[in-house]
Amino acid sequence: MTPMDWREQDPEGIAGALTAAVEDPATGWSLGTFGALAEFHRAPAPPAKVEIGVAGWSVATEAGALRIERHPAARLFPFEMLSKMAGAWSHGVLVCLPEADADAGGAPGLEDMGAEAGGQLFDLGLGVAHLRPCIRTADAALIEVLRRNAGKPFLDLDHDVVAAIKRAQPTRIFISNLGRIEVCVDIPESDGNTPMGPHTHLMPALLKKGRGQSANIDLPEGWIAALAFYPPNPARDIRGERRGFDAAAHEHFQDLMARFAPETVKAAKKTVRDALSAGIGPENYGVPESRAERTALRVALRQWQHTDGETAAWRAWTEAFDGAAARQLDDAAED
Repeated sequence: MTPMDWREQDPEGIAGALTAAVEDPATGWSLGTFGALAEFHRAPAPPAKVEIGVAGWSVATEAGALRIERHPAARLFPFEMLSKMAGAWSHGVLVCLPEADADAGGAPGLEDMGAEAGGQLFDLGLGVAHLRPCIRTADAALIEVLRRNAGKPFLDLDHDVVAAIKRAQPTRIFISNLGRIEVCVDIPESDGNTPMGPHTHLMPALLKKGRGQSANIDLPEGWIAALAFYPPNPARDIRGERRGFDAAAHEHFQDLMARFAPETVKAAKKTVRDALSAGIGPENYGVPESRAERTALRVALRQWQHTDGETAAWRAWTEAFDGAAARQLDDAAED
């Protein structure tokens, strides 16, 4: 039987997965690109305003808001990445569009996008086609400064312009063709702590690399991540610290993997789990050719340690594929 193409996903299944994620206060969201990101997180209390309708989904709190547009071309791409923390991994779900559908007209320089409720909206001008990273302000002095610098790329702005933005503390709004995230809390100092709720990141050094997402995520060619969500990790808390294993959270994400992940990734994980279930060592198994499959195999080993414990076969597989020597193949594991 020919493996199912990753793009062949049930629209109702996609909508159901997004609804479940929106309704779960422990699921985080992000929208952006490599080096520029808006994140939306909320706590169970106080309750957020959640709306689900024909046009899409929305969540609003005092600190920020999330809006997701229904789009017929959207596809889900769940991923698992290795962590430098022993026995741990990270995961998430990219909500993707074909490149042509993802193009949101991101401006190459500062652009006045007009007035909306709450003030004047400006695209900061990162020059990323699928992203409009914006600020909204009613501060007359800041509006004048921004209009005076219209057309300048954000990375070329003078220090006093960036300082004026920080002083005015505008609302940050990141927009793609799948939705928007609004962040209403103040911009923290450069050396301050990142807040746990909605917040944004602008990292010039990473932006200059010109990548759409981490190099550790092998998104199929021709697709753009226009939104992402992050169900609770079974082995790590929201700060990335180790926690007691949450079997329900693990089962939930493995269901997303089973329904939406590429067949090659699922096959790599099944290979190692089948071998471990039978108590078979790695002697007759070669190293997978693709980085995505090697990552999947190593993640499966770490997950087995939590779900089934350390067996002789597991120790042999771990030494062969997730030991110090094997890790040199993929030495860019990320937290």
